[in-house]
Amino acid sequence: MNRAWLLPLASLLASCTATPARTGSPATESWQPLPPATLGAVRGANQRLRAAYGKQEISLDCVVNVDAAHLTVIGLLPSGPRVFTVEYDGKHLSADKSPNVPAALQPELLLNDLQLTFWPREALQAALDKTSWRVTEPDPRTRRLTRDSKLIAEVHYASADPWTGRAWLVNFERGYSITIDSEPLQ
Repeated sequence: MNRAWLLPLASLLASCTATPARTGSPATESWQPLPPATLGAVRGANQRLRAAYGKQEISLDCVVNVDAAHLTVIGLLPSGPRVFTVEYDGKHLSADKSPNVPAALQPELLLNDLQLTFWPREALQAALDKTSWRVTEPDPRTRRLTRDSKLIAEVHYASADPWTGRAWLVNFERGYSITIDSEPLQ
């Protein structure tokens, strides 16, 4: 594996997924990922992610596959080595990570970002209905996630179909941003 990428990747992933220093249960930090069927479609995409945290930046290629029963995300360094695989069937979540990826990489938070960006707002809000989380869309190309009326994250879309084109996610609470360029799998 290309070791030049490992230190920045490990540092950035640990920073992006570290739980903020707040009191409260883990349930207040993220939500249970939604079952794959709540997407309401079968989707597959190649994605190039550019993540920034403070002065650090990293690029990662991902392959995302979703059908009614299963969601898989495979993360690769641009040079090709696999960094992680996350699988979720709506009940069981598993993550297989390279030994060099920090333990702080939390699959639940990765799926939260994926689902906030790509799942229908109605499915997200239905799942979060009896919680302090809210998902709103002030316009067709902007999505906001709030908790107790505090803005936690915001997503912007370059096109009407988030699975094709560019999306930008900013997590204000954890202090990172991700640019996602998606193209459907052929």
